[in-house]
Amino acid sequence: MNPFGQSLLDGLGDRLLKSLSTPLQTWLVAHPIAQWLVTHPLWTLGLVIGAIALLVGLFGAIGRLTENLWLRLFQMPLWLFASIFGGGFQLAKRLSHSSSTRPSSNADSDNSTQRLDQILTRLTELHREEEQLLVELKTLVGEASLEASNAQPSRPLISSIDQR
Repeated sequence: MNPFGQSLLDGLGDRLLKSLSTPLQTWLVAHPIAQWLVTHPLWTLGLVIGAIALLVGLFGAIGRLTENLWLRLFQMPLWLFASIFGGGFQLAKRLSHSSSTRPSSNADSDNSTQRLDQILTRLTELHREEEQLLVELKTLVGEASLEASNAQPSRPLISSIDQR
């Protein structure tokens, strides 16, 4: 290429670059936050990465929400079917079970008397254990009150237990 064409292209490039950068510079002067972000590229990179992470989290939450909504929407007919027919099946099962295998009244009375005997036996055992624990508590409180009376006179603690 000749020198005349080369100088023409050089001037054209400079003018084109100046015409594109002038509006950008005036916009950056009008917006100081954007100017600060342009002049500090590491902070800009960090903010962009943070914004991307927040957007990924937001889109993930929206995705889980829509997935749960769709699953519940598709499960609703099954729930309705199960509640309508499941209750009827359980009722029929209970009715057939109660009419076919009704135990005799003697077996019921034997079971109830046996259970009553077990309960009474357990209650007597618990009563004995309670008496033993009360005796032990009275001795411990008596010893504590003796030690306390040697140090300082006070009312006995065992009187509240004896009232029982």
